[in-house]
Amino acid sequence: MTTSDDGSEGAIRTTYPERVVEYRDLLSKLSPDEAFFEMANCPVVSFQIAEDDFHSSTVFHPEKSRTTTSSSSSNARMIHVEQKQELENSCGGIVWESAFALAEYLRKTVFEKKKKKKKKNATKTTLLRDCIDIGAGTGFLGIWVHKVAKMQRTVLTDTMKCFDLMRRNVERNFSSNDDDDDDERSHATIDVKPLDWTSKQDLDALTTTGRGKFDLLVATDVIFAERLVEPLILCLKTLIDPERGVCYVCAQPRDKAAFELFQDLCAKEFREFRKVPKEELDFSFDAECELFEMRL
Repeated sequence: MTTSDDGSEGAIRTTYPERVVEYRDLLSKLSPDEAFFEMANCPVVSFQIAEDDFHSSTVFHPEKSRTTTSSSSSNARMIHVEQKQELENSCGGIVWESAFALAEYLRKTVFEKKKKKKKKNATKTTLLRDCIDIGAGTGFLGIWVHKVAKMQRTVLTDTMKCFDLMRRNVERNFSSNDDDDDDERSHATIDVKPLDWTSKQDLDALTTTGRGKFDLLVATDVIFAERLVEPLILCLKTLIDPERGVCYVCAQPRDKAAFELFQDLCAKEFREFRKVPKEELDFSFDAECELFEMRL
């Protein structure tokens, strides 16, 4: 990584070698806060996905480059995520702990179960085809889901302040010569859309394109202001497929009142709503993260 003591251009820079580490390995050496601080200050963070066993590891790639050394698996895929700490009035410029936590839960609990069910009896498996990432920020989680779960359609959404960052990260990770060339994904798409939760126009635009509503909604660190809880829930209800859709919201309790209101309203507005018990989670690296699951 090239950096400087004061972070300014033109100052004397110190160069650090690229390091490839598994996230949990890093956390075994550093405290969660130290590990997150180190990641948050990297201009580009890369993630290595070994798709054979759905095993993810983290690669710190501080240089602003799309290239990286390869991995422990011949079928590994790389995700390169640019971070932009200087985004004004927005926390969407970095990958937060909750995104890692939800990715880990999906990998172990949701996608792995779907994978086993599909092998056992494909006719009885409800396939997840369409994913939307609410408050995507850098776009990491949506990009990760699209690659690991092999979605047919993925849409990353956030405010216009994060739009260019999300778009650049999609361009970093997908191109016309992408190696996802199997028949079932020949028409797979990943897109970036602006979304203001209070905008009917934005919501209508999302539900009237493609197959319309989504069967997988993911959102991280979106419960941070009491005044935005009702618009958020309306947004989730508008975008989720009422028959087959499932929504996962993972967040740290940054605002107690907002968290309580979110749970109270979701219990009323969704047919199924639950706070996932701690024993079902593997958030040892960030015990503060809480996960909610809901269906209409």
